[in-house]
Amino acid sequence: MKKLLSIALACALAACARAPAAPTPKPQALAPAAPVVDQAPAQVYSSAREKMAQGDWAGARAGLDRYLEKEPKSAAGQFDSGWVAEQAGDPDSARSHYTKALLADPAHLGAALNLARLHEQAQRYDDASQVLSMALARRDGDVQLLNALATAQRLQKKYDEAGQTVRRILLRHPADAEAYKNLAQIEEALGHARLSEAALVKARALDPKDPAVPNSLGLLAWRREDVATARARFQEATQLSASYGPAWANLGAIALRYRDYRSAAEAYAKALELEPKRTDLHLAYGWALEGQKKPKDAREQYEKVLAERPDDADALYGRAVALKAENNLPEAMKAFQAYAAIPGAAKSKEAQSQMAQIDMRLKSVAPVAKVESKRDVKSGGADLSALPQSKDEEAAAANAPALPSADLPSEEGGDDKPAEARPADQKPDQRPPAGEPAPAATDKESPPKKPAQSSTPGQTGGTEGADAGTVQAAK
Repeated sequence: MKKLLSIALACALAACARAPAAPTPKPQALAPAAPVVDQAPAQVYSSAREKMAQGDWAGARAGLDRYLEKEPKSAAGQFDSGWVAEQAGDPDSARSHYTKALLADPAHLGAALNLARLHEQAQRYDDASQVLSMALARRDGDVQLLNALATAQRLQKKYDEAGQTVRRILLRHPADAEAYKNLAQIEEALGHARLSEAALVKARALDPKDPAVPNSLGLLAWRREDVATARARFQEATQLSASYGPAWANLGAIALRYRDYRSAAEAYAKALELEPKRTDLHLAYGWALEGQKKPKDAREQYEKVLAERPDDADALYGRAVALKAENNLPEAMKAFQAYAAIPGAAKSKEAQSQMAQIDMRLKSVAPVAKVESKRDVKSGGADLSALPQSKDEEAAAANAPALPSADLPSEEGGDDKPAEARPADQKPDQRPPAGEPAPAATDKESPPKKPAQSSTPGQTGGTEGADAGTVQAAK
């Protein structure tokens, strides 16, 4: 038996020895990565333009940056980058791109118009005039450039030169409404109200659908104290174009002057929908809301102003008043102190009075809190208010002295008036409505007008919305 087992085991071992070994798998080479497709410059530019049409400014800006890395001398690309930079609120970058567009193509109309406009907003009127003059050397007699030059010359207070430029336009284009609007502003600056109105009437006949013309007529009526006509002209402008912000702002100014706070708030709300970055509109909207006794909403508007202009005295004072009306006395005290620290603050006396009142209220609240604390200690922390009272105790409670009111009257008769109507030196009728020509010190606050935008690469659609700013009168 043992011999048979030995023979079987020997056969099995021999069979295993003859079996072929399992093959070792060979290493496989990794598949090569798919090559990165480098888009052609034209495709990159087309994609960026699509994002511009969708209002995706960040995406458009990134795409245009990639395009300009490949085509830095593209006038169309530089122009579009400038326009997108404006939409993103970056005027410095916009100026740089428009300048590069003009270096690539000195006859680029949109770049010249937009660069000049940005110079004007920065009160660099000489630079604006130089840009337009250089562009006219390439595009002699261009009406848009001539009208823009007349505006720049007027802002330089070179009224004779501005008048000559307008006459140059009208000699070749007697039906140009924009030239008559320019002429109206020149005559107004010279103090010729009737000539200014006559020019506007002519512009209105030539372009009856332009809301800027009735807006300017309303401003003339406002200056001669014809408020009813001014309101009618501003309303006409909104009817011609509900998206014309200056007229809404002017309607708000009239309503605020006569303390019609509800109408003022509605008008300023519409104006801010159209021009949300204008700090002067946020300030006026805050006054209107304050007049409606909505301190929280008013404070939000003042804080939006302070986010852009931290030293704005009107916004600082308005915020302080709103905090007091919200009964946030510690923060109100800090806010009034910050305002009073401004050298030459117009309402310094009012601020001191407000601080004295707040201090009195804070001190009067503290003793009451201490008395209540002592009562809790004596009673062992138990709530004794729920215990039955005798008639004598009820009478004593009824005759107890009242605590100070949460809204002590100020020397001015309370805080129910908005900042617009408080001090005698800032009466509402002394504040011009939006759209009025402002002195040089105020022009820098003008909101950016809509830039000339190209509908196709390298072409301009003109000065669309050139009169969108409400700080200065329509051209």
